[in-house]
Amino acid sequence: MLSDTTASALTSAELLHSESLMDADAPTPSAAGRGEHAAPALPRAASLAALGPMLARQLANSRRSGESLSLLWIETELLEAHASADERAVEAAMTAAAGQRLRQRVRGVDEVIQVGHNAFAVLLKGAAPADTAMVEQRLKHALGGAYSVTEQRVYVGVRMGVAHFPDCGRTGAELAEAAQRQVALHHGP
Repeated sequence: MLSDTTASALTSAELLHSESLMDADAPTPSAAGRGEHAAPALPRAASLAALGPMLARQLANSRRSGESLSLLWIETELLEAHASADERAVEAAMTAAAGQRLRQRVRGVDEVIQVGHNAFAVLLKGAAPADTAMVEQRLKHALGGAYSVTEQRVYVGVRMGVAHFPDCGRTGAELAEAAQRQVALHHGP
């Protein structure tokens, strides 16, 4: 819970931002500034090629158990920023905020990995195609729209594609490439 002093120091936009991006138990931005733990960073893959080996264990487990597995590929795009002094810093902050929001909107058993500078691979474990479609729609609404980052309001666009294991690919890289093709098919290159 925020103290009265801390709460009055936050603007209503900062408070709205901190509530929308963080769990009730997670520290607020002001708590992180006091040395308390911030939300952990997402695992990162520098490229699609680096993502494949990161997914190998989950694919092997799915193969052994016969459990369904889907990969949701999400690309974020900075649509508009007001008074942007440094667009790269704003975009990096926006991607980090979107990643944390994404992590909070999926189940604990699902895995979220940031790929490159503006994409995410979400491994939905035990999710049938119908379940994945519902998750995709829910996340599209949760991730797109306004964010308050670097003391300004930015607007984020989201593009998504899905691939199901093993129908769309046998390796992590194949699965991610199939999901990327779905993004291009539905949203254009």
